[in-house]
Amino acid sequence: MIKHLVLAAAAATLLAACGSGDDAAAPAPTAAAPAAAAPAAGEPAAEPAAGVAEVKFSLKNATSFTLTHLYMSPAASNDWDNDILGDQVVGAGETAEVSIDDGVESCMYDLRADFEDGDAIDVRGVDVCKIEGTTVTISE
Repeated sequence: MIKHLVLAAAAATLLAACGSGDDAAAPAPTAAAPAAAAPAAGEPAAEPAAGVAEVKFSLKNATSFTLTHLYMSPAASNDWDNDILGDQVVGAGETAEVSIDDGVESCMYDLRADFEDGDAIDVRGVDVCKIEGTTVTISE
């Protein structure tokens, strides 16, 4: 079964990834963010989003499978950080509170969710600063 990771910010919902397994290609987003305006001649380019000390959000598993691992790494990294769920799992229909509190230097992260059925979802380039205080839902 294909699983989806849905990032909800305020009233807008953005389908960030859809697929199963490592081979799945992420589809184009269902809603496009407005393009940033290019700086005028002689003006410096805008700085990338600065980090924050901590990011907290709720993770809702709306699938019928247990979420066994959740990896989050800075987008600039080529390796996954440790499983932030540790010994815990998020059962079907359950919600867990997630906290990244190691001093988020950049808001851009990659996420990977692994499930008991062997499926995995990889989502690249998530602005975790924008999901602060929201609910991230994984659904089928």
